[in-house]
Amino acid sequence: MKFDMTLNGKNISIESSPLRRLLDILREDLGLTGTKEGCGEGECGACAVIMDGMLVNSCMVPAIQLPGKHVLTIEGLGSPEEPDPLQRAFVEEGAVQCGFCTPGMVMASRFLLSQNNKPDKEQIRMGLAGNLCRCTGYERIFRAVERAAGEGYGETIEPSFFLSTPGSFELCENEKNRIFIPHSTEEALAILKTHGEVITLLAGTTDIMVQLKNGRKEPEALMDISRIPELSSISLENDSLQIGSCSTYSRIYSNPVVQSHFPALQTAARLNGAITLQNRATLGGNLMTASPAADMPPVLMALGAKAVLRSTSGSREISITELWTGYRTTVRLPEEILVGIKVPIPSENSRQIFYKRGSRSMLTIARVSLAGYIEIDENGSILEPRFAVGTMGKTAFMLEDLQNFLRGRDLTEDIAIKAGNIASGSVNPRKTPEYRKQVTGNLVKKFLLGIIEERNQKEEQ
Repeated sequence: MKFDMTLNGKNISIESSPLRRLLDILREDLGLTGTKEGCGEGECGACAVIMDGMLVNSCMVPAIQLPGKHVLTIEGLGSPEEPDPLQRAFVEEGAVQCGFCTPGMVMASRFLLSQNNKPDKEQIRMGLAGNLCRCTGYERIFRAVERAAGEGYGETIEPSFFLSTPGSFELCENEKNRIFIPHSTEEALAILKTHGEVITLLAGTTDIMVQLKNGRKEPEALMDISRIPELSSISLENDSLQIGSCSTYSRIYSNPVVQSHFPALQTAARLNGAITLQNRATLGGNLMTASPAADMPPVLMALGAKAVLRSTSGSREISITELWTGYRTTVRLPEEILVGIKVPIPSENSRQIFYKRGSRSMLTIARVSLAGYIEIDENGSILEPRFAVGTMGKTAFMLEDLQNFLRGRDLTEDIAIKAGNIASGSVNPRKTPEYRKQVTGNLVKKFLLGIIEERNQKEEQ
C-alpha cells in the first residue's frame, strides 16, 4: 500500500506492506535509527515515538494504521548542534550512558510533560514506568525530567489532536479485496457481510503484532476499525456508561464518569500495561482475544455489564458473562462487530474493587485477578453480591457459591472470614493452585473487611 503521513513536521509518502511495523519503516526505510528496537513486544519502551500527540511503541504500530498520522521521533526534537531543551537536560544531569534506551526515555518524558507540565517525582516515575534502563540509573533520569519541567519545557509543547480520517492511501492490486480501512460502522459491517469469514479486525494491535513477531502467519485479510468515531466514544446514556470497543485504556481511566462511578474499572485500566500500551490497547481487543488472564472481563462481569454486537441485520445485547465460549473463543459471528459495552451506573450503596496480583504491582500478566461488587442496605444487609475471577480457567467466571452465601446476610467479620474460605474453595487453578486459592480467599476477605471498617469509622463520626 502507498500512503501519506507527516513525519517530524514534513509530509512524506511511504510504500509498505500493511503489517510492516512503524519501527522498521523508520529505521530501515527512512534511516531514522534513533528509534531503537529492544524487546519488540511493547515492554521496554526503546522504540517509543509520539503519534498524533500520544506516546506509542512503534513496534506495535502497523503500516495500515499510518495514513494521515503525525509521527514525532527523537530526530524531530533537536540535532547535535542544537539539542532540544529536554535532550540538554538529560545530558547535563548525566542521564545518559550507553544511550540505547535514551531516545525512548526522552520521548516518554516529552509526552509526560505535554500532559502535566509540573509533575512530582511519583508522577514522573509512573510516566516513565514503561521505559527500561539498565545502566544509567533512574534517579538521574528523574532529575533530568524535573529540571526540564522547572525550566518550563512542558509549557512550550503545542497540543496535538487525534486524526479521525484515514488520510490519503492507495492499495496495490492484490490488496484491494483483503485490506480495508472503513470510515464508519456501517461501512465496516457491509464489508464483514461479504468478507467476514476471512477478515481479522485490527484496533490497538498490541496482541497481534507480538504474535506476528513470534511467528504467527499473516492473516488472509485485514480491516482496521480503529478510526471509526463511534467505536472510540465514551458516553453516559440512560443510566449506563457506554464504552466503544475501540476506546483505549488511557481514555477509559481518564474519563470523568469512570472516575466518579467506576473505581474498579479505572483501576483495571490503570494496571493494564505501561502508558505506551494504555494509549494503544483497546477494551474490545482485551475482551475479544478471550484470554483468561485478561484484566477487563472480571471487572465488567462484577459490574453487570452487557456486550453490544452489531451486524447489517441489527444489534444484540448479551450479558458479558455470555461473551466467551471457551479459551480464546467468543460468541461473535463473522459478520458482527463488538461495538461496545454497556455498564449500569452503580447503586449509591454499593462498593466495588479490582485486585490484581502478579510478579509486579503493574505492567504484568495477572496470576490472580478478582473483581467484586456489593450492594448493601442501610442496615448492613447484603442485597446484591457479584464476584468474578480471572486466570483460574479457560475463561473468567463468577463465584456463584460465594454470591449465594453472601446474598441476604448481614456483613460481619465472621461472615467475611467464611466468605474468604468459600472463595478459596470455589477456584481450582491448574498452575500453583494452593497459592492462587489462598490469595483469592484473602482478597475477598480484604474487600469485605474494608467495607466493615469503613462502616465502623462512619458510625464513630
